Amino acid sequence: YVFLGIAIISDVFMGAIEVITSREKVLKTTSELGVVTEYTYKVWNASVANLTLMALGSSAPEILLAIIGTVQTLDQTPDEL
Repeated sequence: YVFLGIAIISDVFMGAIEVITSREKVLKTTSELGVVTEYTYKVWNASVANLTLMALGSSAPEILLAIIGTVQTLDQTPDEL
């Protein structure tokens, strides 16, 4: 069941990456003659977005533990290094 759970979570994660990286914007430019041209371009470079989200996903437990530890000790005096 653990492997099935990991497969489902991975599938959802990859679906989210596809949605994020497939976003496009339209740029409209007007020439000197008044002709309007539309260019469609992707907002994210797919390779950079995939690598960034994979790094964030693999570091998520460590980041979460650091945030929990920081929030728990907010009202205490800092320790010496």
